[in-house]
Amino acid sequence: MRKIILTLLICIFAFSGTNAQNKTIQSYCRCDTIQIIQESSDLSLIVYEPVNCLLQLTSNRSVTENPNVCFAAPCAFTAKNYKEIVGRFIGTDTIIENPTEQETGLCTIDKEDIYIGDIKDSSMFYYNAVQSGDIFYFQQMLLINDGKRVECTIFGKQKPTFRRALAIKDGKPYVVESLNRMNISEFTDVMLQQGYTDAIYMDMGTWSEGFFVSENKEKTTIGNLRQNTRYQTNWLLFAGK
Repeated sequence: MRKIILTLLICIFAFSGTNAQNKTIQSYCRCDTIQIIQESSDLSLIVYEPVNCLLQLTSNRSVTENPNVCFAAPCAFTAKNYKEIVGRFIGTDTIIENPTEQETGLCTIDKEDIYIGDIKDSSMFYYNAVQSGDIFYFQQMLLINDGKRVECTIFGKQKPTFRRALAIKDGKPYVVESLNRMNISEFTDVMLQQGYTDAIYMDMGTWSEGFFVSENKEKTTIGNLRQNTRYQTNWLLFAGK
């Protein structure tokens, strides 16, 4: 009898171990809408949160079709010739260095660590990223730095439009998007009010098209003005670990 019980216990433990080994951690993008109404203005945000994902950068459109990718959207500006990434950029398979168009911020992505800061530190961070081979890097407009607003004047007196940013809250990265049209100062202020401590702009306007994959594996297109989708040159990705 004792031999039978021992044999059953061994089988149970072996089966449990097999299940643990076969169990995979699901990666997806959580999408939430934060309703914010102030003085009759709708300043609501759409927040994309990577779940069990690593962030990456790429300049290769085909990479965005990888089934392991849970989110993709343009980040660095595309040059006026519709062919080049503006500023320094290090992606999954490319290193690019082009003159900037008044960019004020930089972002480095090192596995699960993300740094958003002032472009004055660009040389050191860019050098480290190039030497490492595992760090992603791009330049854009800095909106929030260490909990403080950074004035963004590149858009001038442009009418309110849809906005998107890569932002950090409680040490975690999120992509934050305006549900409705906002000017850049409104967008920055509402992110500050929601507790984001650092934020860097992501290309929007007519370049805004991207997608996210939900927990139930449903793929949803995002972005409102998509006339220049075919000209997109680079993407921020959430990819499964």
